[in-house]
Amino acid sequence: MKLLLCIATLADIQPVFEKFPATPQSTAAKFISITSILHHEVTIVETGHGSFQTAYKMTKALGIQKYHLALKIGTGNAYKSEIAVGSVLNIVNEKPGDFGMNTGDGWKDLYDLGLLTNADEPQQRGGFINLNNAYMNIFAPFKKAVGLTVNNYADKSMVTDRVAKYKADCETADGLGFVYPCLYEKQSYYHLCIPKRNLATGEENKKLAKEKLNEVLTDLLQKL
Repeated sequence: MKLLLCIATLADIQPVFEKFPATPQSTAAKFISITSILHHEVTIVETGHGSFQTAYKMTKALGIQKYHLALKIGTGNAYKSEIAVGSVLNIVNEKPGDFGMNTGDGWKDLYDLGLLTNADEPQQRGGFINLNNAYMNIFAPFKKAVGLTVNNYADKSMVTDRVAKYKADCETADGLGFVYPCLYEKQSYYHLCIPKRNLATGEENKKLAKEKLNEVLTDLLQKL
């Protein structure tokens, strides 16, 4: 399988490289490396942080070749008390959050301002929705969730408003930077988010989230 793996930094998945083992080889594009893991040809996009970096680097990688699957695994913040830190969320719909402006009538996002509609490409079925999940659920039956791409992480006072407005389960921070180019290029993808903190309960465990990230990636590489 030709797999495109989107990850914030290579250091985040060092335990995976040690287990198989695998050594990523750098390419002309400094943020793209390649390696072989089991029967997979793996291209790794090291995005750093921020949707602007993710969008550019994903677009660059998708311009090189087509992949059987693009996979993003990252950490984020859960909005709902029933979502445990370290759980795995399958982001089936990613939405743009705090992109817009303050007006005399309060905060307006891109949809409110008429700058974006649910019919605009590459949206499908009324949103940035992943239609590949029926197939992937065979291998990874994780909880389906709505993610929110934001410039500013929410504090507790903002969570209620974001849940009400967007029906969001978590904020991925940069998820749309991955989803948007995948949808435009008709690239099959899977997007997983592992909460490192829960903004409703105050629970936080970054170490657990990172361990779970490596556990899930290891399992997927063996099953796909």
